[in-house]
Amino acid sequence: MSNNFASLRKNRHIKCKYPLHGNKNVLKYHVGRIERVGTGPNGRYAVVRSMDQTVRTLLCDKMIETQCYR
Repeated sequence: MSNNFASLRKNRHIKCKYPLHGNKNVLKYHVGRIERVGTGPNGRYAVVRSMDQTVRTLLCDKMIETQCYR
């Protein structure tokens, strides 16, 4: 299943499942506000600041069930 990441923009809110520690078979929900979207050597990524002020960099290829809203 392919996700459409065209709606990933700065200052939008995101809710997605992401593998625990980036490579496990256990999925964890990440909810927060997108601070930056870019392209790196491993593909597209989004920098997400959650409600408790932690910052995470998530690869778009690994995001599952992504929901973007204002």
